[in-house]
Formats: sequence, structure tokens, C-alpha cells
Amino acid sequence: MSPPLLVVEVVNPGEIQRERNYIAKRIQYQDCGIPEYWIVDPETKTILILKLIGTSYTEVGSFSGNDLVLSPGFRRLNLKVSTVFDG
Repeated sequence: MSPPLLVVEVVNPGEIQRERNYIAKRIQYQDCGIPEYWIVDPETKTILILKLIGTSYTEVGSFSGNDLVLSPGFRRLNLKVSTVFDG
């Protein structure tokens, strides 16, 4: 069994970069068959998790503050969003 594959993208400042991370790269990773994609947004201090179901991504959830990140591929992960941005 191969290990789970995950892409984590950190959103760069600026509207063009935001669109690139939230739209263009999402489509690219989806087309490549990446099973799980996280969008880490320092501006909003959120982590959006997407899971590939069939040929398109479904949003697992958007996490912030003291939320625990709920990753479909990494269920043992014990990570608070606040640790990512404040820790």
C-alpha cells in the first residue's frame, strides 16, 4: 500500500495569487489526480482541505483558530490551525 499523497499550497499575497491558488492550481492538482489538497491562507488564517472524489475535488472543510485539522488521508494528524499560524 502506498502512503497517502498530499499537496499543501500556501496562498501568496495579492488578488492574482489568491485566484491562482484557489482556482488554477486547484484545477491542475485535480487533473493530476492528487488525492488531497490543502490551501493554507495566511491572510484569513484558514486551512481549506479538499479531497478528490472521482475526478473532482470536494471540500472537506475550512478550519481556523483552535480547530483541529481533519484530514481524510492523515487521520492520526493532531494539528490545530492556530499552531500553524501562531506557533
